[in-house]
Amino acid sequence: MLEPTTAVYHLSSAKYPAFPPFHPGASYPEYAWQVLGETNLIYEGVRNLFRLLGLDVANYGTPTWNPLGEIIKPGDKVVLKPNYLGQSHKHRPNEWEQVITHGSVVRAVVDYVLIALEGRGEVWIADGPQLDADWDKIISRTGVRGVCEFYAEVSKVPVRLLDLRDTFIDCRGDVAFGWIPLPGDPAGKTEVNLAQNSRFVDHPGAGRYFGSDYDQAETNYHHSEGRHEYRISRTVATADVIINVPKMKTHKKVGATLCLKNLVGINTGRNWLPHHIDGDPSNGGDQFPAATLKNQSERWGIRRFQQLTLLYPRLFAPLFRVAKKIAMPIWGKTEEVIRNGNWYGNDTCWRMVHDINRVLLYTDGHTFPLARPRRYFAVVDGVIAGDGNGPATPDRYEAGLLVAGFNPVAVDCVVTRLMSFDPMKLAMLREAFEPSDLPLAPFAYSDITIHSNKEEWKGRLVDLKQNVCYHFRPHFGWRGHIEYDILPETPRK
Repeated sequence: MLEPTTAVYHLSSAKYPAFPPFHPGASYPEYAWQVLGETNLIYEGVRNLFRLLGLDVANYGTPTWNPLGEIIKPGDKVVLKPNYLGQSHKHRPNEWEQVITHGSVVRAVVDYVLIALEGRGEVWIADGPQLDADWDKIISRTGVRGVCEFYAEVSKVPVRLLDLRDTFIDCRGDVAFGWIPLPGDPAGKTEVNLAQNSRFVDHPGAGRYFGSDYDQAETNYHHSEGRHEYRISRTVATADVIINVPKMKTHKKVGATLCLKNLVGINTGRNWLPHHIDGDPSNGGDQFPAATLKNQSERWGIRRFQQLTLLYPRLFAPLFRVAKKIAMPIWGKTEEVIRNGNWYGNDTCWRMVHDINRVLLYTDGHTFPLARPRRYFAVVDGVIAGDGNGPATPDRYEAGLLVAGFNPVAVDCVVTRLMSFDPMKLAMLREAFEPSDLPLAPFAYSDITIHSNKEEWKGRLVDLKQNVCYHFRPHFGWRGHIEYDILPETPRK
Protein backbone atom coordinates (compact mmCIF):
# COMPACT_ATOMS: atom_id res chain seq x y z
CA MET A 1 0.00 0.00 0.00
CA LEU A 2 2.86 2.40 0.68
CA GLU A 3 4.69 1.65 -2.55
CA PRO A 4 4.20 4.19 -5.39
CA THR A 5 5.96 1.98 -7.97
CA THR A 6 3.95 0.76 -10.97
CA ALA A 7 4.55 -1.56 -13.91
CA VAL A 8 3.27 -0.81 -17.41
CA TYR A 9 3.38 -3.50 -20.09
CA HIS A 10 2.57 -2.83 -23.72
CA LEU A 11 1.37 -5.85 -25.70
CA SER A 12 2.45 -6.50 -29.26
CA SER A 13 -1.23 -6.70 -30.21
CA ALA A 14 -4.41 -5.46 -28.53
CA LYS A 15 -6.11 -8.83 -28.68
CA TYR A 16 -7.67 -11.11 -26.10
CA PRO A 17 -7.61 -14.90 -26.45
CA ALA A 18 -10.93 -16.20 -27.72
CA PHE A 19 -11.58 -19.41 -25.84
CA PRO A 20 -12.20 -19.86 -22.09
CA PRO A 21 -10.62 -20.82 -19.77
CA PHE A 22 -7.80 -18.87 -21.47
CA HIS A 23 -4.90 -21.23 -20.85
CA PRO A 24 -1.42 -19.78 -21.41
CA GLY A 25 0.00 -20.31 -24.87
CA ALA A 26 3.45 -21.25 -23.58
CA SER A 27 4.72 -23.64 -20.91
CA TYR A 28 6.13 -21.46 -18.15
CA PRO A 29 8.25 -23.12 -15.44
CA GLU A 30 5.92 -22.07 -12.60
CA TYR A 31 2.67 -22.98 -14.40
CA ALA A 32 1.01 -25.71 -12.36
CA TRP A 33 -1.24 -27.56 -14.79
CA GLN A 34 0.69 -27.51 -18.07
CA VAL A 35 -2.56 -27.37 -20.05
CA LEU A 36 -1.86 -25.05 -22.96
CA GLY A 37 -4.12 -23.15 -25.33
CA GLU A 38 -3.99 -20.61 -28.14
CA THR A 39 -1.53 -17.71 -28.23
CA ASN A 40 -2.24 -15.75 -25.07
CA LEU A 41 -0.62 -12.32 -24.95
CA ILE A 42 -2.61 -11.45 -21.83
CA TYR A 43 -1.10 -14.24 -19.73
CA GLU A 44 2.36 -13.30 -20.96
CA GLY A 45 1.65 -9.65 -20.17
CA VAL A 46 0.46 -10.26 -16.60
CA ARG A 47 3.50 -12.44 -15.99
CA ASN A 48 5.73 -9.64 -17.22
CA LEU A 49 4.05 -7.10 -14.94
CA PHE A 50 5.19 -9.16 -11.96
CA ARG A 51 8.70 -9.39 -13.38
CA LEU A 52 8.86 -5.63 -14.00
CA LEU A 53 7.86 -5.02 -10.38
CA GLY A 54 10.72 -7.24 -9.23
CA LEU A 55 8.43 -9.67 -7.41
CA ASP A 56 10.34 -12.75 -6.17
CA VAL A 57 13.06 -11.83 -8.64
CA ALA A 58 15.49 -14.41 -7.23
CA ASN A 59 13.25 -17.27 -8.39
CA TYR A 60 12.12 -15.85 -11.73
CA GLY A 61 12.38 -18.44 -14.49
CA THR A 62 12.21 -21.39 -12.10
CA PRO A 63 9.33 -23.69 -11.01
CA THR A 64 9.37 -22.03 -7.58
CA TRP A 65 8.71 -18.50 -8.81
CA ASN A 66 5.96 -17.07 -6.58
CA PRO A 67 5.56 -13.37 -7.44
CA LEU A 68 2.44 -12.76 -5.33
CA GLY A 69 3.94 -14.53 -2.34
CA GLU A 70 5.03 -11.14 -1.01
CA ILE A 71 1.35 -10.14 -0.77
CA ILE A 72 -0.57 -13.41 -0.33
CA LYS A 73 0.09 -16.07 2.30
CA PRO A 74 -1.11 -19.70 2.40
CA GLY A 75 -4.58 -19.87 3.96
CA ASP A 76 -5.60 -16.33 2.98
CA LYS A 77 -9.01 -15.34 1.68
CA VAL A 78 -8.40 -13.39 -1.53
CA VAL A 79 -11.04 -11.30 -3.31
CA LEU A 80 -10.61 -10.23 -6.93
CA LYS A 81 -12.74 -7.22 -7.87
CA PRO A 82 -13.17 -6.90 -11.66
CA ASN A 83 -15.25 -4.23 -13.37
CA TYR A 84 -18.49 -5.98 -14.31
CA LEU A 85 -20.58 -2.85 -14.84
CA GLY A 86 -22.97 -4.50 -17.30
CA GLN A 87 -23.15 -7.12 -19.99
CA SER A 88 -22.53 -4.73 -22.88
CA HIS A 89 -22.24 -1.21 -24.21
CA LYS A 90 -25.53 0.44 -23.24
CA HIS A 91 -26.57 1.24 -26.83
CA ARG A 92 -24.58 -1.34 -28.81
CA PRO A 93 -25.39 -4.73 -27.26
CA ASN A 94 -22.86 -6.64 -29.33
CA GLU A 95 -19.97 -4.58 -27.93
CA TRP A 96 -18.56 -5.28 -24.49
CA GLU A 97 -14.77 -5.62 -24.55
CA GLN A 98 -14.23 -1.89 -23.85
CA VAL A 99 -16.80 -1.91 -21.03
CA ILE A 100 -15.89 -4.74 -18.64
CA THR A 101 -12.82 -6.66 -17.47
CA HIS A 102 -11.94 -9.57 -19.73
CA GLY A 103 -11.85 -13.07 -18.27
CA SER A 104 -8.36 -13.74 -19.62
CA VAL A 105 -6.93 -11.04 -17.32
CA VAL A 106 -8.75 -12.56 -14.34
CA ARG A 107 -7.51 -16.05 -15.27
CA ALA A 108 -3.86 -15.00 -15.43
CA VAL A 109 -4.03 -13.21 -12.07
CA VAL A 110 -5.84 -16.07 -10.30
CA ASP A 111 -3.24 -18.59 -11.46
CA TYR A 112 -0.58 -16.67 -9.53
CA VAL A 113 -2.91 -16.21 -6.55
CA LEU A 114 -3.24 -19.99 -6.38
CA ILE A 115 0.53 -20.42 -6.52
CA ALA A 116 0.85 -18.12 -3.50
CA LEU A 117 -1.90 -19.92 -1.56
CA GLU A 118 -0.06 -23.27 -1.85
CA GLY A 119 -3.29 -25.26 -1.75
CA ARG A 120 -4.80 -23.51 1.30
CA GLY A 121 -7.29 -20.64 1.38
CA GLU A 122 -10.14 -19.37 -0.80
CA VAL A 123 -10.61 -17.10 -3.80
CA TRP A 124 -13.66 -15.01 -4.64
CA ILE A 125 -14.27 -13.18 -7.92
CA ALA A 126 -16.84 -10.66 -6.75
CA ASP A 127 -18.57 -7.55 -8.02
CA GLY A 128 -21.86 -5.70 -7.81
CA PRO A 129 -22.79 -4.60 -11.34
CA GLN A 130 -25.31 -1.90 -12.19
CA LEU A 131 -28.61 -2.74 -10.59
CA ASP A 132 -30.22 -3.52 -13.96
CA ALA A 133 -27.35 -5.65 -15.32
CA ASP A 134 -27.61 -9.34 -16.24
CA TRP A 135 -25.05 -11.24 -14.13
CA ASP A 136 -25.33 -14.50 -16.09
CA LYS A 137 -24.63 -12.71 -19.36
CA ILE A 138 -21.65 -10.91 -17.84
CA ILE A 139 -19.89 -14.01 -16.53
CA SER A 140 -20.65 -15.98 -19.69
CA ARG A 141 -19.60 -13.24 -22.09
CA THR A 142 -16.34 -12.44 -20.30
CA GLY A 143 -15.46 -16.14 -20.11
CA VAL A 144 -14.98 -16.04 -16.36
CA ARG A 145 -17.64 -18.75 -15.90
CA GLY A 146 -15.45 -21.11 -17.93
CA VAL A 147 -12.42 -20.06 -15.89
CA CYS A 148 -14.13 -21.04 -12.64
CA GLU A 149 -15.36 -24.32 -14.11
CA PHE A 150 -11.75 -25.17 -14.97
CA TYR A 151 -10.58 -24.40 -11.44
CA ALA A 152 -13.36 -26.57 -10.00
CA GLU A 153 -11.75 -29.53 -11.78
CA VAL A 154 -8.07 -28.90 -11.00
CA SER A 155 -7.66 -26.62 -7.96
CA LYS A 156 -7.64 -27.63 -4.30
CA VAL A 157 -8.51 -24.04 -3.44
CA PRO A 158 -12.12 -23.06 -4.21
CA VAL A 159 -12.53 -20.23 -6.73
CA ARG A 160 -16.06 -18.82 -6.53
CA LEU A 161 -18.07 -16.21 -8.40
CA LEU A 162 -20.23 -13.82 -6.40
CA ASP A 163 -22.81 -11.23 -7.44
CA LEU A 164 -22.80 -8.81 -4.51
CA ARG A 165 -26.10 -7.10 -5.33
CA ASP A 166 -29.08 -7.68 -3.07
CA THR A 167 -31.45 -5.86 -5.44
CA PHE A 168 -32.17 -5.99 -9.17
CA ILE A 169 -33.99 -3.11 -10.85
CA ASP A 170 -36.33 -3.85 -13.73
CA CYS A 171 -35.30 -0.88 -15.85
CA ARG A 172 -37.04 0.01 -19.12
CA GLY A 173 -36.15 3.14 -21.03
CA ASP A 174 -34.09 4.41 -18.07
CA VAL A 175 -37.12 4.15 -15.79
CA ALA A 176 -37.35 1.77 -12.83
CA PHE A 177 -40.45 -0.42 -13.12
CA GLY A 178 -39.72 -2.55 -10.05
CA TRP A 179 -37.21 -3.66 -7.44
CA ILE A 180 -36.52 -7.41 -7.19
CA PRO A 181 -34.61 -8.96 -4.25
CA LEU A 182 -31.42 -10.90 -4.98
CA PRO A 183 -29.55 -13.31 -2.68
CA GLY A 184 -26.54 -11.01 -2.36
CA ASP A 185 -23.46 -11.88 -0.34
CA PRO A 186 -24.06 -15.08 1.68
CA ALA A 187 -21.66 -13.75 4.33
CA GLY A 188 -23.85 -10.68 4.82
CA LYS A 189 -22.81 -7.05 5.06
CA THR A 190 -20.53 -4.76 7.02
CA GLU A 191 -21.57 -1.21 7.91
CA VAL A 192 -18.95 1.46 8.53
CA ASN A 193 -19.51 5.02 9.69
CA LEU A 194 -16.57 7.16 8.57
CA ALA A 195 -17.89 10.10 10.61
CA GLN A 196 -15.08 12.70 10.80
CA ASN A 197 -12.92 10.64 8.45
CA SER A 198 -15.35 11.21 5.58
CA ARG A 199 -14.69 13.50 2.64
CA PHE A 200 -18.23 14.80 3.14
CA VAL A 201 -17.50 16.53 6.45
CA ASP A 202 -18.55 20.19 6.05
CA HIS A 203 -19.66 19.55 2.46
CA PRO A 204 -22.68 21.74 1.60
CA GLY A 205 -24.78 19.01 -0.01
CA ALA A 206 -26.49 17.63 3.11
CA GLY A 207 -30.18 17.06 2.41
CA ARG A 208 -29.82 17.37 -1.36
CA TYR A 209 -27.65 14.37 -2.28
CA PHE A 210 -28.89 12.06 -4.99
CA GLY A 211 -27.73 8.43 -5.02
CA SER A 212 -28.36 5.52 -7.36
CA ASP A 213 -32.09 5.16 -6.69
CA TYR A 214 -35.21 7.33 -6.55
CA ASP A 215 -35.21 7.33 -2.74
CA GLN A 216 -33.30 10.51 -1.90
CA ALA A 217 -34.33 10.30 1.75
CA GLU A 218 -32.31 7.10 2.15
CA THR A 219 -29.18 8.64 0.65
CA ASN A 220 -29.38 11.75 2.78
CA TYR A 221 -30.17 9.90 6.01
CA HIS A 222 -26.80 8.14 5.81
CA HIS A 223 -25.02 11.46 5.31
CA SER A 224 -26.53 13.64 8.01
CA GLU A 225 -26.07 14.51 11.70
CA GLY A 226 -22.42 13.49 11.66
CA ARG A 227 -23.11 10.15 9.94
CA HIS A 228 -21.29 9.16 6.78
CA GLU A 229 -22.24 5.53 6.50
CA TYR A 230 -21.44 2.85 3.94
CA ARG A 231 -22.55 -0.78 3.68
CA ILE A 232 -20.19 -3.14 1.88
CA SER A 233 -20.02 -6.85 1.21
CA ARG A 234 -18.81 -8.81 4.23
CA THR A 235 -16.93 -11.24 1.98
CA VAL A 236 -14.94 -8.26 0.71
CA ALA A 237 -14.64 -6.62 4.12
CA THR A 238 -13.17 -9.73 5.74
CA ALA A 239 -10.79 -10.66 2.92
CA ASP A 240 -7.10 -10.86 3.78
CA VAL A 241 -6.08 -9.54 0.36
CA ILE A 242 -7.89 -7.39 -2.22
CA ILE A 243 -6.84 -7.58 -5.86
CA ASN A 244 -8.48 -4.87 -7.95
CA VAL A 245 -8.84 -5.69 -11.67
CA PRO A 246 -10.53 -2.64 -13.24
CA LYS A 247 -11.11 -1.69 -16.86
CA MET A 248 -9.35 1.35 -18.36
CA LYS A 249 -12.16 3.79 -19.22
CA THR A 250 -13.32 7.36 -19.10
CA HIS A 251 -16.07 8.28 -16.66
CA LYS A 252 -18.83 10.88 -16.77
CA LYS A 253 -18.78 11.79 -13.06
CA VAL A 254 -15.11 11.51 -12.01
CA GLY A 255 -13.19 11.72 -15.30
CA ALA A 256 -11.75 8.20 -15.37
CA THR A 257 -12.78 4.89 -13.87
CA LEU A 258 -9.82 2.78 -12.82
CA CYS A 259 -8.80 1.39 -9.41
CA LEU A 260 -10.44 3.97 -7.14
CA LYS A 261 -13.80 4.20 -8.90
CA ASN A 262 -14.01 0.44 -9.47
CA LEU A 263 -14.66 -0.11 -5.75
CA VAL A 264 -18.21 1.25 -6.03
CA GLY A 265 -19.17 -2.34 -6.84
CA ILE A 266 -18.30 -3.63 -3.35
CA ASN A 267 -21.22 -1.68 -1.87
CA THR A 268 -24.40 -3.52 -0.96
CA GLY A 269 -26.02 -0.25 0.10
CA ARG A 270 -25.76 1.29 -3.34
CA ASN A 271 -28.22 4.08 -2.61
CA TRP A 272 -26.13 5.15 0.38
CA LEU A 273 -23.65 6.59 -2.13
CA PRO A 274 -24.03 10.30 -3.02
CA HIS A 275 -23.52 10.86 -6.75
CA HIS A 276 -24.35 14.57 -7.04
CA ILE A 277 -26.16 17.45 -5.35
CA ASP A 278 -29.46 18.60 -6.80
CA GLY A 279 -29.25 21.98 -8.47
CA ASP A 280 -26.48 23.99 -10.07
CA PRO A 281 -23.54 26.11 -8.80
CA SER A 282 -25.79 29.11 -8.24
CA ASN A 283 -27.53 27.25 -5.39
CA GLY A 284 -24.68 25.00 -4.29
CA GLY A 285 -25.56 22.08 -6.57
CA ASP A 286 -23.57 20.15 -9.17
CA GLN A 287 -26.36 18.32 -11.00
CA PHE A 288 -26.23 20.85 -13.85
CA PRO A 289 -23.51 23.32 -14.82
CA ALA A 290 -25.84 26.32 -15.09
CA ALA A 291 -29.18 27.68 -13.90
CA THR A 292 -31.34 27.62 -17.01
CA LEU A 293 -35.10 27.35 -17.32
CA LYS A 294 -34.67 24.03 -19.14
CA ASN A 295 -32.52 22.59 -16.34
CA GLN A 296 -34.84 23.83 -13.62
CA SER A 297 -37.88 22.34 -15.33
CA GLU A 298 -36.08 19.04 -15.82
CA ARG A 299 -34.95 18.95 -12.22
CA TRP A 300 -38.47 19.51 -10.93
CA GLY A 301 -40.17 17.20 -13.42
CA ILE A 302 -37.77 14.28 -13.08
CA ARG A 303 -37.72 14.37 -9.28
CA ARG A 304 -41.50 14.51 -9.08
CA PHE A 305 -41.93 11.52 -11.35
CA GLN A 306 -39.23 9.61 -9.45
CA GLN A 307 -40.98 10.21 -6.14
CA LEU A 308 -44.33 9.07 -7.52
CA THR A 309 -42.80 6.03 -9.21
CA LEU A 310 -41.13 5.04 -5.96
CA LEU A 311 -44.52 5.10 -4.22
CA TYR A 312 -46.70 3.71 -7.05
CA PRO A 313 -44.43 1.97 -9.59
CA ARG A 314 -47.15 0.12 -11.52
CA LEU A 315 -49.07 3.33 -12.18
CA PHE A 316 -46.36 5.92 -12.65
CA ALA A 317 -43.44 3.99 -14.21
CA PRO A 318 -45.21 3.71 -17.61
CA LEU A 319 -46.24 7.37 -17.40
CA PHE A 320 -42.68 8.37 -16.47
CA ARG A 321 -41.30 6.54 -19.49
CA VAL A 322 -43.77 8.25 -21.82
CA ALA A 323 -43.04 11.65 -20.26
CA LYS A 324 -39.33 11.18 -20.83
CA LYS A 325 -39.89 10.44 -24.52
CA ILE A 326 -42.10 13.48 -24.92
CA ALA A 327 -39.63 15.76 -23.10
CA MET A 328 -36.51 14.49 -24.88
CA PRO A 329 -36.67 17.05 -27.73
CA ILE A 330 -36.73 19.78 -25.07
CA TRP A 331 -34.36 18.42 -22.45
CA GLY A 332 -32.05 16.58 -24.87
CA LYS A 333 -30.36 13.17 -24.88
CA THR A 334 -28.03 12.20 -22.03
CA GLU A 335 -25.34 11.42 -24.61
CA GLU A 336 -25.44 15.06 -25.69
CA VAL A 337 -26.57 17.14 -22.69
CA ILE A 338 -24.86 17.54 -19.31
CA ARG A 339 -27.09 16.39 -16.47
CA ASN A 340 -27.01 14.27 -13.29
CA GLY A 341 -23.56 15.51 -12.29
CA ASN A 342 -21.97 14.21 -15.49
CA TRP A 343 -19.35 16.95 -15.82
CA TYR A 344 -16.07 18.30 -14.53
CA GLY A 345 -17.84 20.42 -11.89
CA ASN A 346 -19.12 17.40 -9.97
CA ASP A 347 -17.76 17.97 -6.46
CA THR A 348 -19.65 15.05 -4.90
CA CYS A 349 -18.82 11.79 -6.61
CA TRP A 350 -15.05 11.88 -6.06
CA ARG A 351 -15.67 12.32 -2.33
CA MET A 352 -17.82 9.20 -2.29
CA VAL A 353 -15.06 7.32 -4.13
CA HIS A 354 -12.47 8.36 -1.53
CA ASP A 355 -14.79 7.29 1.27
CA ILE A 356 -15.33 3.83 -0.23
CA ASN A 357 -11.60 3.30 -0.64
CA ARG A 358 -10.99 4.31 2.97
CA VAL A 359 -13.67 1.89 4.10
CA LEU A 360 -12.11 -0.94 2.10
CA LEU A 361 -8.51 -0.29 3.08
CA TYR A 362 -9.04 0.47 6.75
CA THR A 363 -11.54 -2.14 7.92
CA ASP A 364 -11.29 -5.91 8.30
CA GLY A 365 -15.01 -6.38 8.85
CA HIS A 366 -14.59 -6.10 12.61
CA THR A 367 -12.39 -3.08 13.37
CA PHE A 368 -12.42 0.42 11.92
CA PRO A 369 -10.09 2.10 11.49
CA LEU A 370 -7.19 -0.33 11.26
CA ALA A 371 -3.76 0.93 12.24
CA ARG A 372 -2.45 0.20 8.74
CA PRO A 373 -4.13 -0.46 5.40
CA ARG A 374 -4.95 -3.97 4.25
CA ARG A 375 -2.93 -5.90 1.68
CA TYR A 376 -3.82 -4.69 -1.80
CA PHE A 377 -2.72 -5.15 -5.40
CA ALA A 378 -4.10 -3.95 -8.73
CA VAL A 379 -3.95 -5.05 -12.36
CA VAL A 380 -5.66 -2.76 -14.89
CA ASP A 381 -7.14 -4.22 -18.08
CA GLY A 382 -6.36 -1.65 -20.75
CA VAL A 383 -5.98 -4.08 -23.64
CA ILE A 384 -9.24 -2.92 -25.19
CA ALA A 385 -9.99 0.29 -23.31
CA GLY A 386 -12.87 2.75 -23.51
CA ASP A 387 -12.84 6.47 -24.31
CA GLY A 388 -15.49 9.11 -24.98
CA ASN A 389 -18.75 8.71 -23.08
CA GLY A 390 -17.74 6.21 -20.40
CA PRO A 391 -18.39 4.27 -18.35
CA ALA A 392 -21.48 2.64 -19.90
CA THR A 393 -21.23 3.91 -23.48
CA PRO A 394 -17.51 4.27 -24.28
CA ASP A 395 -15.98 3.78 -27.69
CA ARG A 396 -13.43 1.07 -28.30
CA TYR A 397 -9.78 2.07 -27.90
CA GLU A 398 -7.19 -0.59 -28.69
CA ALA A 399 -4.50 0.46 -26.23
CA GLY A 400 -2.87 -2.96 -25.73
CA LEU A 401 -1.99 -2.00 -22.16
CA LEU A 402 -1.70 -3.76 -18.80
CA VAL A 403 -0.74 -1.85 -15.64
CA ALA A 404 -0.07 -3.11 -12.11
CA GLY A 405 0.91 -1.71 -8.73
CA PHE A 406 0.44 -1.72 -4.98
CA ASN A 407 -1.36 1.60 -4.52
CA PRO A 408 -4.63 2.59 -6.23
CA VAL A 409 -3.78 6.27 -6.49
CA ALA A 410 -0.34 5.64 -8.02
CA VAL A 411 -1.79 3.20 -10.56
CA ASP A 412 -4.66 5.54 -11.45
CA CYS A 413 -2.28 8.49 -11.91
CA VAL A 414 -0.09 6.49 -14.27
CA VAL A 415 -3.00 5.20 -16.37
CA THR A 416 -4.72 8.59 -16.44
CA ARG A 417 -1.55 10.26 -17.59
CA LEU A 418 -1.06 7.63 -20.31
CA MET A 419 -4.59 8.46 -21.47
CA SER A 420 -3.29 12.05 -22.00
CA PHE A 421 -5.24 13.41 -19.05
CA ASP A 422 -3.63 15.43 -16.27
CA PRO A 423 -4.11 13.61 -12.95
CA MET A 424 -3.90 16.93 -11.12
CA LYS A 425 -7.00 18.13 -13.00
CA LEU A 426 -9.11 15.28 -11.61
CA ALA A 427 -10.21 15.99 -8.04
CA MET A 428 -10.42 12.26 -7.35
CA LEU A 429 -6.65 12.01 -7.87
CA ARG A 430 -5.44 15.47 -6.89
CA GLU A 431 -7.18 15.42 -3.51
CA ALA A 432 -5.89 11.92 -2.72
CA PHE A 433 -2.49 13.45 -1.91
CA GLU A 434 -3.88 15.71 0.82
CA PRO A 435 -2.74 14.78 4.36
CA SER A 436 -5.16 12.50 6.18
CA ASP A 437 -5.40 10.23 9.20
CA LEU A 438 -6.47 7.51 6.72
CA PRO A 439 -4.26 8.27 3.72
CA LEU A 440 -4.89 6.87 0.27
CA ALA A 441 -1.56 8.11 -1.09
CA PRO A 442 1.07 8.49 1.65
CA PHE A 443 3.60 9.85 -0.83
CA ALA A 444 3.96 12.74 -3.27
CA TYR A 445 2.83 12.71 -6.89
CA SER A 446 6.49 13.20 -7.85
CA ASP A 447 7.37 9.89 -6.12
CA ILE A 448 5.39 7.75 -8.58
CA THR A 449 7.67 5.69 -10.82
CA ILE A 450 7.09 3.44 -13.83
CA HIS A 451 8.82 0.21 -14.84
CA SER A 452 7.96 -0.77 -18.40
CA ASN A 453 8.93 -2.79 -21.45
CA LYS A 454 8.78 0.49 -23.41
CA GLU A 455 11.86 2.61 -22.85
CA GLU A 456 10.01 5.91 -23.28
CA TRP A 457 7.66 5.09 -20.41
CA LYS A 458 10.31 4.23 -17.83
CA GLY A 459 11.16 6.55 -14.96
CA ARG A 460 9.29 9.13 -12.91
CA LEU A 461 5.71 9.84 -13.90
CA VAL A 462 6.33 13.59 -13.77
CA ASP A 463 8.98 13.18 -16.48
CA LEU A 464 6.69 11.31 -18.91
CA LYS A 465 6.57 13.06 -22.28
CA GLN A 466 3.24 13.90 -23.85
CA ASN A 467 4.23 12.63 -27.30
CA VAL A 468 4.57 9.03 -26.03
CA CYS A 469 1.06 8.89 -24.54
CA TYR A 470 -2.24 7.77 -26.02
CA HIS A 471 -4.91 10.30 -26.94
CA PHE A 472 -8.13 9.31 -25.21
CA ARG A 473 -11.16 11.52 -25.69
CA PRO A 474 -12.78 12.48 -22.36
CA HIS A 475 -16.49 12.30 -21.72
CA PHE A 476 -18.03 15.38 -23.36
CA GLY A 477 -18.84 16.88 -19.95
CA TRP A 478 -15.09 16.92 -19.20
CA ARG A 479 -13.78 17.94 -22.60
CA GLY A 480 -11.35 20.84 -22.43
CA HIS A 481 -10.89 20.54 -18.67
CA ILE A 482 -8.76 17.44 -17.94
CA GLU A 483 -6.52 16.99 -20.96
CA TYR A 484 -2.82 17.25 -20.22
CA ASP A 485 -2.34 19.01 -23.52
CA ILE A 486 -5.40 19.71 -25.62
CA LEU A 487 -4.76 18.27 -29.06
CA PRO A 488 -8.19 17.95 -30.67
CA GLU A 489 -6.87 16.99 -34.10
CA THR A 490 -4.23 14.51 -32.93
CA PRO A 491 -4.98 11.01 -34.27
CA ARG A 492 -5.21 8.09 -31.91
CA LYS A 493 -2.12 5.97 -31.32
